[in-house]
Amino acid sequence: MLLNLVLFLILLLSQCSLPSKSKKSKDPQIQIHFVSDDYEETKFIPSSLFESKDLLLILAELSRKEDPSMRFISTNRTEEIMEVNGKSNSWSEGWVVYVNEERVDGVQMKRGVRVSPNDKIEIRYEAVERVFGRPRP
Repeated sequence: MLLNLVLFLILLLSQCSLPSKSKKSKDPQIQIHFVSDDYEETKFIPSSLFESKDLLLILAELSRKEDPSMRFISTNRTEEIMEVNGKSNSWSEGWVVYVNEERVDGVQMKRGVRVSPNDKIEIRYEAVERVFGRPRP
């Protein structure tokens, strides 16, 4: 009788803990997809469905955690990703940020770009045109 009670309690407790585990995996997340010729990775940032976050702060936090390893250049007017996992900008190629397929330049990021789990965020290493060292839109 005692054995049946113990087994029943174990079964009951195991069933109670399952929904909480599956609930955690269904929480909305902001996804950032990094793409280059030799590197592709998606990062997931926890968020609520109704919460938007500043893209620049998200990237700064990823940089601080070195996940992936990123280097920024910051001036009074602009922000630019200079390097991701050892792949640096050059005069003809660089890291370009896209939110919902629209290019986001450093000035826009500095002013603030809000993103949520519904947004498609990609950071691609691609051909860029530079004038005096700064990428042109």
